[in-house]
Amino acid sequence: ITGTAKATGGNVSFYNGKTIHTFVKSGTFVTTSDWNAGTNEVEYVVVAGGGGANNNDLGGAGGAGGFIAGTTTISHPSPTAIQVGGGGNLSSPNTLHGGNGTPSYFGTPLTAYGGGGGAGKGSPSDADAQPGGSGGGGDHSPNPGAPGDKQTGTSSAAPITPQGYPGGDGHQSPYSTGGGGGAGGAGGDGGPPNNGGVGGLGRQAPSTFRNPVSSPTSLGGGLGAPGPTGPVPGTNPGGDTSGKFWFAGGGGGGVDNGSNGGGGGGAAVGNSFAGGGYGGHQPDRLGTSGTQNTGGGGGATDNGHIAEPAGTLKGHGGSGIVLIAYPT
Repeated sequence: ITGTAKATGGNVSFYNGKTIHTFVKSGTFVTTSDWNAGTNEVEYVVVAGGGGANNNDLGGAGGAGGFIAGTTTISHPSPTAIQVGGGGNLSSPNTLHGGNGTPSYFGTPLTAYGGGGGAGKGSPSDADAQPGGSGGGGDHSPNPGAPGDKQTGTSSAAPITPQGYPGGDGHQSPYSTGGGGGAGGAGGDGGPPNNGGVGGLGRQAPSTFRNPVSSPTSLGGGLGAPGPTGPVPGTNPGGDTSGKFWFAGGGGGGVDNGSNGGGGGGAAVGNSFAGGGYGGHQPDRLGTSGTQNTGGGGGATDNGHIAEPAGTLKGHGGSGIVLIAYPT
C-alpha cells in the first residue's frame, strides 16, 4: 500500500488509511507543508529500553521498559525530537544490580522510562532491584522492605501512569530469583518447585500499528514480538488473535537447580513473550537478552558468566521503539 506522507522521520509505511512512522533509533519527526491539509492529531506508542539482569549468582531479571500510548496534537511547523532508548547492561559481579534501560520519548512531555535493573545477590543497598518503567526482579535473598525490590518508578511520572508493573521477589529455599515487571503485569516471584519467576506480561500495540509489512528490515520482518492471542482481561483490550505485535515483557528469573526451569519472559511458560528474555541456569539452559526494539527485560542466569565467553554474556535489556500514525 502506498500513499503520501505528511511528515518525515523514521521508516514510513501505509496501513489501513494511516501513515505510520517507525523509529528504531533516535531521530526527528518533521511535518511537511501539507500537514494542515489533514488532521493535526497523531497516535503514538513509545517504549523505553528494558532493564538488564544480573547473571552471576542468583541475581534478578530486568524489568521491561515503560510503555505509553495515546494521541497528541502536532502543529506545523513542528520538528519533534524522538529518542529511542537503549537496553540496560547486564551485570555479572554479585554486588551490582543490572543496568536500567534508557528512556524513550516523543518530545520530552511524552517520555517512557527505562526498565529497572535486576538485583544482585547479597544485602548491599546498591544490589537491590531497581525501579523503572517496570521494576527489576529481586535476587534469591529478597531483603524484604529494601529499596528497589518490587518497585516501579512511574507512580508519579507525568503525564501518563502507570507505564509498567513491579518485579517479583526471589526465594531463599529452594533458591530462585524474581522475574522483572512488564508493561501489562507484575513479575512473578521465584519459589517452589525451584523455578525462576516469570517476567511480567507485556502489551500489544494498538490495532493502528498492527501492519504485518510495516516493520523495517532491522526487525526481521515483524514488528514487536510474539505474545498471547486474543484479549487479555484488563491488559489487552481489543487484542487480536495474531499472537504478534507485543512489547515490553519482563525478563525471566534464574534458578539454582538446572533440572528445573528458569522463568519465561513476558509471562510465557518456558520461553519468551513480548521481547522479555527467559531465565535459566548454566550449563543446562542459559537465559537470553531482551529482544531489540521491544523494550523487553533481560533474563537472569544463575552463574551464566561461567559458561559464556567474555563479551557474549546474555541478559541485557532490549532497546525501545517509537511509533507515530496519522491519516494518510
